[in-house]
Amino acid sequence: MECKRFAAIDLGSESICMTIAELRENGSSETIEETRQPSLLGKNSFYKGKISRDTINSCIHTLQQYKQLCREYGVEEIHVVAGTAVRESINADIFIDNIAMATGLTVHILSSNSQTEYVHRTLVKKLNDKDCSNYRCIAEVGAGNVIITIFDRDFILYSTTLPIGALRAKQLFMQEEYHQEEGFAKYLRFIVEHELRAMVKLIPVKKIIHIYGIGQELEELSRVLKISHQQNFMRIEKKQLEDICHKAEKYSTDEIIHRMNVSDDLAENFYSICSIFLSIIKFLECEEIFIPDFTLKDCIVSRAADTFNGVKDDNLLEKQIIINSQNIGRTFNYDEAHALKVLELSMKLFDQTLSLHKLTPHEKCLLMAGAILHDTGLAISNRSHHKHSQYIVSTQNFYYYSEEDRRIIANIVRYHRKTLPKTTHSDYSSLSHKNRMIVCKLAAILRIADSLDNNHKQVVEDLTVTIKKKSIYIDIKTTDGLPIEEYSFNAKKDLFEDFFGFQVLLQNNAIAKHT
Repeated sequence: MECKRFAAIDLGSESICMTIAELRENGSSETIEETRQPSLLGKNSFYKGKISRDTINSCIHTLQQYKQLCREYGVEEIHVVAGTAVRESINADIFIDNIAMATGLTVHILSSNSQTEYVHRTLVKKLNDKDCSNYRCIAEVGAGNVIITIFDRDFILYSTTLPIGALRAKQLFMQEEYHQEEGFAKYLRFIVEHELRAMVKLIPVKKIIHIYGIGQELEELSRVLKISHQQNFMRIEKKQLEDICHKAEKYSTDEIIHRMNVSDDLAENFYSICSIFLSIIKFLECEEIFIPDFTLKDCIVSRAADTFNGVKDDNLLEKQIIINSQNIGRTFNYDEAHALKVLELSMKLFDQTLSLHKLTPHEKCLLMAGAILHDTGLAISNRSHHKHSQYIVSTQNFYYYSEEDRRIIANIVRYHRKTLPKTTHSDYSSLSHKNRMIVCKLAAILRIADSLDNNHKQVVEDLTVTIKKKSIYIDIKTTDGLPIEEYSFNAKKDLFEDFFGFQVLLQNNAIAKHT
């Protein structure tokens, strides 16, 4: 069996962790070595706004040691990631460049979205039940931020990042004028509850049956409570968490280390993070929290194993972007019936003109998002709503899709009506040549699909595309006449004709109305 040695390094706020694993061609992996060194990245970033020279040098020294260990194990690939502490530091670029020059390692800064995707994908693999009728929650609590993710077994429904991490909360507390009069414990509960209340309207209304907690302090808590893994998870009851918080609230950091047997590098934020998790459990009305048997670096190893094995999940990504786009559309009170009809027509046009555009399933997913979201700008104004749609899309998160994908989708909806793409348009011209061509092809399809439901009455039942020499015939079956649609079609087929060099003709075969 073919194997590959791989190392994942996480430059965390409190520690620098590494896992060395062996990846196998069947998609599995085996951990060979794990190591962790304390880090001051979080304290530097959240208290001072920048990473100090001493901390940079310390990180370089640790990474040099890790790299030597990788040589000894015959590691073929090393993947280094950093999160909030590095991302929000004003000298992040200097930090990354210094590491690259000294060690030859490239640091990849993870966005909150990327971190959520890593954790979600790995967690789904661990779940044994197939229940999609209820929602679940991932709560990632770190030094800088809290990431709350709602999912329904396979797909992310909602995710938000709250600026209430343990170190950041302490920083805010110290800046408050009354911090000497009010205890930190009380202040922490107040700001966490305040942030959670602010997002309550955005969370799906279904019952959340399980919360999965991610964080080194939770793993440490399970060790303190002497809880072992059962079927990939450890279970901590709300009462147990309440008791631990009640104890830790009264202790100094030294007392948490010696009385509660908490590791030195995790003791300072132990109470804060446990308290934040407790607030989340109470807010979501759950009685327990489950701790998966993995960390972020394990998630990176899992993704690398999938890549090594050639795992493709186009079907899941297709469903994810539809769910994601529909949730965005509902936020802006879009016309869902129209959006779904335009989606249906766009997919038929895409599939039946494949010989012309030669695009991949990935680009098809981008068209799906554009078809669903093309009219969201109507929530702002009917006038120039295509430009408002572009702005809305450009501010949204599309899970498992890149920033460049989002920019392509935003340009697709920009050109679903009115002016054709021009290099004088800055958002369009900033794309690569390849991606500009993708925008033109997909926008050309979307313009025609949208024209066939111009009156938002969904009268087009089906369509068939026939390509003959330099003409394309779109034969549609309808339940009614199409005077408005035919006018719109003739006005919006221009991009398709200009780009592909075919004359596009519409043929209508009316069918009996449904009774």
